Amino acid sequence: MAISRKSSYETHYARVAPSTGVLAQPVKVALLSSGLGRINRGFEVTTSRWYESIKDAQAVSVKVYAGGDYPGGVRGWNLERDFLLNSPLRVFGKANERAFWEFCYTVEQVTFSLCLPDLLFWRPDVVWTKEVPLAHFLLAYKYLFGLRYKIIFANGGAFRPETYKWFDYIQHLHPDSFSEAEAIGIPASRMQVLPNCVFYEKPSQNRQELRAKYGFEQKDWIIICVAAWNSFQKRLDYLIEEVARIDDPNVKLLLCGQPELETAALKEVAELKLGDRVRWMTLLPDEVYEVLAMSDVFTLPSFREGLASSIIEAAMAGLPIVSHPHSGGRFILQDDIWMSDMSQTGALTARLQEIKARGVPALKLTALQHSAQSRFSKGALVHQFVDMVQHVHEI
Repeated sequence: MAISRKSSYETHYARVAPSTGVLAQPVKVALLSSGLGRINRGFEVTTSRWYESIKDAQAVSVKVYAGGDYPGGVRGWNLERDFLLNSPLRVFGKANERAFWEFCYTVEQVTFSLCLPDLLFWRPDVVWTKEVPLAHFLLAYKYLFGLRYKIIFANGGAFRPETYKWFDYIQHLHPDSFSEAEAIGIPASRMQVLPNCVFYEKPSQNRQELRAKYGFEQKDWIIICVAAWNSFQKRLDYLIEEVARIDDPNVKLLLCGQPELETAALKEVAELKLGDRVRWMTLLPDEVYEVLAMSDVFTLPSFREGLASSIIEAAMAGLPIVSHPHSGGRFILQDDIWMSDMSQTGALTARLQEIKARGVPALKLTALQHSAQSRFSKGALVHQFVDMVQHVHEI
């Protein structure tokens, strides 16, 4: 007899109590992100994807707590980072842009954590977040109010172990992060490697139609980077300089992301160096899939990443990749052909010119695409996430 998709799904997620052999109450899990509903980047996108993946699972009862308006989410008031970044306080950012951005983001998380009465009344069994200050407030609430929830901290920001060692359980996104934590004495029993769940949908329009839609010529050779528009982490200043070294009017740079404190200065440099060869776009997820499908090569020049979902999406889209050889990049790409030491001036330029002139081996590109789909898709990972939540509840 054929089993319906829904029945099969619910059967897999059904949680059986070991002592009785009957269905147990679902584990109550809360996912938290102070920027969800307003910001469309790493932490927020990951939180959204896990929520959408597990919200119908029978073994869990899930709520998502968001700092903005998110469909199905519980909103918590907060002092938004963008409000502070664009306030008169921004004068302090001139001395140290990264420190000021982190201050604004921390204020957002702290105010968000103070405005979650629903979380205290609902009393989840497990809470999950990627945000460090927020996780520390959750830890404080646990003891202050006698709550019993376990905290899963997902190390998406490549934080050092000293930052998260107090939490109940650590979700690492790649093995090097796990090993680093184990080396300072965090027990392996309190950790596991479980990478980001990444969505990619092939657009219905073809490459030519998509280029026309977004205002590119068919002869253009498009370098795409999907990242926050900053220098301190994503190193867009380096990317702009490296692309500007390619003396070819058909080589275009497409920067997909959202503005930050440094963005205005970056745009001035880009206009000076590249003129009309650079485009800045803030897009919805479906639109990101489209611009990936119409591009020729993807690059992300940051030196350190927890696990860049944008690299995975580009791999799923079948694009050649140029990444710095950090731990997250190596775990995703698994082949030195996609690595370039971008601490060196001219290294990215040379690799991009090489790809433009010679392409990349088709078998390598196919292998990368299949690997990304089999290792990071919802189908590959969502069962493991639910299992992790159940395990953490029971320890």
